[in-house]
Parts: sequence; structure tokens; C-alpha cells
Amino acid sequence: MQVGDQRRGPLPAAFISGLARSFHQTFLEMGRHQKRAIFMAIDGIAIVGCMIAAMAFRFGELDFPKRDNMTWLLIVLPFVGIAAYQVLGLYSVLIRAMESRMIAIVAGGAAIVMLFVAAASHMDSGLDIPRAVPPIFGILVFFCVGLSRVIARAYFQHVNSGLHFRENILIYGAGAAGTQLAAAIQSGNQQRVVGFLDDDPLLKGTMIRGCRVFTPDRIGKLQQRYNVNRVLFAMANATPTQRRGVVARLAPYKLDLQTIPPLSEILLGKADVQQLKEIRIDDLLGRSAIGPISRLFDEAIRGKNILVTGAGGSIGSELCRQILKAKPNRLVLLEISELSLYNIEKRLNKHLPDDTDIEIVYALGDVRDRRRVRTLLLRHDINIVYHAAAYKHVPIVEANPSQGVRNNIFGTLTIAQEAVSTGVDRFILVSTDKAVRPSNMMGASKRLAEQVVQNIQASTDDTVFAIVRFGNVLGSSGSVINLSTEQIRNGGPVTVTHEEVTRYFMTPQEAAQLVVQAGSLAEGGEVFVLDMGEPVRIKDLARLMIQLSGKSVRDDDNPDGEIAIDIIGLRPGEKLFEELLINDRVVGTIHPKILRAEEKSDANGPAIRELLSRLEQDIESEDPVRLRLSMQGAVEGYAQPTKVAETQEHQSAEVLSLEEQRAFRQKG
Repeated sequence: MQVGDQRRGPLPAAFISGLARSFHQTFLEMGRHQKRAIFMAIDGIAIVGCMIAAMAFRFGELDFPKRDNMTWLLIVLPFVGIAAYQVLGLYSVLIRAMESRMIAIVAGGAAIVMLFVAAASHMDSGLDIPRAVPPIFGILVFFCVGLSRVIARAYFQHVNSGLHFRENILIYGAGAAGTQLAAAIQSGNQQRVVGFLDDDPLLKGTMIRGCRVFTPDRIGKLQQRYNVNRVLFAMANATPTQRRGVVARLAPYKLDLQTIPPLSEILLGKADVQQLKEIRIDDLLGRSAIGPISRLFDEAIRGKNILVTGAGGSIGSELCRQILKAKPNRLVLLEISELSLYNIEKRLNKHLPDDTDIEIVYALGDVRDRRRVRTLLLRHDINIVYHAAAYKHVPIVEANPSQGVRNNIFGTLTIAQEAVSTGVDRFILVSTDKAVRPSNMMGASKRLAEQVVQNIQASTDDTVFAIVRFGNVLGSSGSVINLSTEQIRNGGPVTVTHEEVTRYFMTPQEAAQLVVQAGSLAEGGEVFVLDMGEPVRIKDLARLMIQLSGKSVRDDDNPDGEIAIDIIGLRPGEKLFEELLINDRVVGTIHPKILRAEEKSDANGPAIRELLSRLEQDIESEDPVRLRLSMQGAVEGYAQPTKVAETQEHQSAEVLSLEEQRAFRQKG
């Protein structure tokens, strides 16, 4: 008997639960028209009930006077109400979404049926409807129709919560973007917003879409209470500095952090607030983006024949992508590396429309090959050259100074001279912040490349030359970010050369766009510097990257952390901080991120020619000390590091003169 009682108890609850799920599944399998018919029937019944209730409320009883005279009104009224709601679009609004405009729609329909009752009472004296009844009726319709939607939505959420596991999440940012994101999440059944986080103390404790706003210091308690593992960052116009602060604040809790697209993309319709992505280091180091000035882009690119050297490199490849968007007539990609040229061809073809009429030429060659360069410039009638080809890795150029000088200086000289002789309109040299008071051979060679360009400009008015100088590009080959990413993937440690070393960073997209626009502003011989924002301390960057990977930093404050940061000392030729200006004299341009430096070449034409002749001899001698001494005498502020000097003096002693080689062969 007892066993029978135990079995009989839960049966009704299980039966009701199963019936509810069966009904829910049947409802979901219905077509849209069937679902609309059900809600129309519910609304029709509700409207009739509201009319009777309004009369009963006015007279204080259900058996109110002349009730039989209202038969025709009670028959017509639901059709009027349903037609009104159909026109207003009530039956097109998803119950799960519960858009804010639904309130206005329900109120509008209630007002229409209220006016209909008032008009019917005025035209048919037999109805005998008191003047207070239509307003009461309208209010009841508004609440009943609206309540039916609220109940339906609550029902779907309740059943869905039983059918699906719903992840609890927090939204960081209680502004418009956060509200839109919460609305999108609440319309689905995969996640549940348990609250907002916001730094604004005035928002603390307020309710947004049924969710409370908390200050960020409550994150630990909220994580424990609601088992939160993910935070969605919904501050679309936040600066990278603000984003870094959020990442640092959330780091101890090891939460997954995702972000919405930039506000500019949302406003232009290029992205949706629901398109979440993992926060990348680019989001934390770039600046608040400023879109390109269309006029500058069109003047520089549209309908022109363009040549990009070093087209397979970090900047060169991004230049090609940005140039293609502006629809040139022809784009020639010059690249010395076969693999790099193959890779950029694949990437460009992947995004290029099939019906494009832009001619793209993939040219294998060396900028030092005068005949090859001249052939390309003439054959393709080039209007503009973007010279991005260079050896840029400081330690490699430091170990191979002759090749760095040969490529960076004499490569620039060759293509610049051929640009003048073949009638190119504009020549833009892509330079680097390492060219300012350089401490390494790479920077010194780029500074001399700048002087070469300025001196060629002094001898011609036919070709406009310009130099664009900027700092590190995020994600470029061999960059500190790529190295740190690999070290984190391998379990650490992450190496940093000095506690206080800082660098400027810019995204490839922004750098390429600004290079093109700066070139359009050029009038002849200018040095343009790009506003790189604030420099970033590399140790802070390493800590940030470790935190973004979901790991903890092992240091004195946290000896049980997962990944350590090791200080290994500055490399040969490396500076603690980089500069963009030889002097402090700059003037603005029409673009807020492009400045014009008031700099002049340190050497005149004859002096440059004499220097280049001496450098050629130094290169042929394969004597790194001799070459470096010549560079020191030519580039202001360039001093040879002690360790490098010792190493290269040893290398120089091993170089045999031509006479010594002949004597050695004769002896052999």
C-alpha cells in the first residue's frame, strides 16, 4: 500500500509536465499562419470579455441593462480589433523577442477598438453605453492583450529552460549597445543575462530589461552566485585604454571575454551587435579608429596604375588590400620572395570579385635590379610607387649590415631614380620610427634612405616624393606579439628585454590607410609622421597577453601563477623607447592622424653621392666595422653598441684583403 502511494504521488506532476512539453513541441511545429490564428482567436475572445467586463464594472453587475442589444457589437468588435492589430503589425512581432514597439502596437489597437465602441454608442441609441465604458474598455484591452504576450513569453522561456541548458552571462557596459545585446540574448534560449557591469556609479542598482546593474567590484560574488564563466564586453566606443583596464580587472577570475564589433561598423550596417568575437590584442593596442577621408583615397588611387614594392610583407600586403578597395586601374605587386608573392596572390584572389576589371600583376623581382624595375615601371605605365620593400628585423640586419645597407639604401636609390626617369607621378617611401636617432644598422639605413629620397626630390619637380614614418605594426612577421603568443602557447616563459622598454603600435589596416592618404597630401619631399597614440610598455603587454590567454602571471605577488615573464636584457642595437621626430617641429594636416614634420636632409647632393660611393666600397670589402664607421659619420645620433663593435671587430679581422687572397692562392 505504501509502495502504491509512493508511485501514485508523482504521476500527476509527471503527466502535466509531459503534456506541457508535448503541447509546446506541437506549437513549435505549427506553421506561422497557424500560430497567428491561435493568437487572433485569443485576442478576439479577450476583446469580447473586456467589453462585457467594462459594462459590468460600470453598472456593478453582469446583468446590466439592455445587454441583449449589444449582441451585434460583441460579434463585430473582435473582428475590428483583430483587423486593427493586423494592420499595426502585432502578429508579425516574435513573442520571444518582445520588442519595445509591441507596447505601442498594443496601445494603438486598444485605442482603435475604444474609439469604435464610442462611435457605435453614438450612432446606435439602443446600445445605451455610458461614456465611461469606452475608456475602461480600452484600458482592459491594453492590459489583457499585452498580458497574454507576457504570459506566452514567460511560458516559452520556462519550457525552454527545461529543454536546454542556459549559460549565465554578464554584460560589461549598461549603455545602448549593452541594452541591444541583452535584448538579442533574451530573445533566444541559449544564454541568460544575470546582470550588467558598469563603471558609472549613477547606474548602480538600476534595472535594465529586468537585469540589475552592478559595479565591477562585485564580479567575484556574481561569478560564485550565478556560476558565470563568460562576460560580454558591450562598450562599442570604448578606447583601447578602457579595454585594457577591463581585461586587467577581470583577469583574476579567468572569465571568457568577448566583445561586440566597433561602433563605426554597427552604425554603417557592416556588423551587428550580436556578432561577438574574442577580444584580441589588436583591440587593446590599436586606437579609436578614424575612417579614411574618401577624397584623399580617391585622388591617390582611383583609376591609377600603382606599384607596391615588398608587396608580400606586413605593410605591403595590407597596402595592396586597401588599394584594391579604392579601385585602381592596375596594381603591380613587386616581391623578392616567391613564397610571399604566392601567399599574397592567394589572399587577394580569395576576396576579389570575379567580375573585377582591375588588372593585377604579380611580379617577382628585386628592387636593386635596375633593369627589372625600369621594365615594370614602363610596361605598366606606373603613376604611383609605394616603396615598402626593406630588411626590417633589427637583430638580423645588425648581424648582416652589408645586406641591410645594400637593400634598404641602394634598393631605395635604384627604384627612386627609375621612378624619375620613367615619369612616375608620386613616390612614397614607407619608413620607420627606428630611423630617428638610430641605435642600430637597420634604423640608420632607413634614415639614409630618407635622405636619398629627399635629395632626389631636390633635383626634380616631375615626381613628387614623400616619406611616411610610423612605429610597430601589430601582427607583423617577427613582431613581439607573435613571439609572445608562441611563448605563451608553449607554456612560457615570456621574454622581455627590459623592464621599461616601450613601443608604439598600430594596426596594419590603419597604417596602410594613413600611408595612402599621406601620399595624397604630399607636395614634394615632406616627412609625414603618423599619430601612433601612447607608447605601450612591453612588460605590460606581455602581462596582458598572458591574461587574455586565460592564464595567470607567475611573479613575486603570485608565485603559483602559470606563466612567468623573464627579463633578458636589451638586444644589440635595441632602444628603450622609439621616437618619430628628429626635432619637435610638426604641423597638422587635414587628417587628424597625419602630421607633417619640418625636417630637411642632413646632406646635399654631392655629399650624398660621395657617401653612397664610399658605402658601395665598404659593402664590397665585407668589412662590417668599416661599413659601420661610414654610417656613423653619415647619420646623426647613430652610435655603435659596444657588444656589436667587439663582435664585428672580430669578424673584420677575419676578412682577407684581395692581396692576401692572391698571396694565399699562390702559396697554395
